[in-house]
Amino acid sequence: MAEIMEAITILHSGDRATARTALLRLWEELGERGTPTQRCTIAHFLADTEDKVEAELAWDLLALRAATGKEQDVDHDALEPDLASFLPSLHLNVGDAYRRLGDLDRARAHTRFGLGRSEALPAGGYGDMVRAGLERLQTRLVRADSA
Repeated sequence: MAEIMEAITILHSGDRATARTALLRLWEELGERGTPTQRCTIAHFLADTEDKVEAELAWDLLALRAATGKEQDVDHDALEPDLASFLPSLHLNVGDAYRRLGDLDRARAHTRFGLGRSEALPAGGYGDMVRAGLERLQTRLVRADSA
């Protein structure tokens, strides 16, 4: 996880290309033998290195699959306890990508899944940010229905 966190720090510093290279290397090195947390984390942050929504969604779906071990359009529990508080964020990212691609039914489903799992989020900082993101996404989808 230390190497994964180093790559994430590079990404947050703004160097997407270097972070992407490091994360892709880790993805290849770990392969299927990586833990769900490792694979989920790498895929989640690789999504942030993408320029195209379709590619971003593909990584976000891989992150969700790594976290749950299941297909993506149904809500599933996390494979590891630490990933339970990550599921709302994963559903937010998947839902927003589907919204941007115009697949509003799937966007709504993932928004519901994320909101339904938001009790696992910690109070404050990160938890508040993810909850607010899910609520904004839900509002956007309601507006899209009205338009």
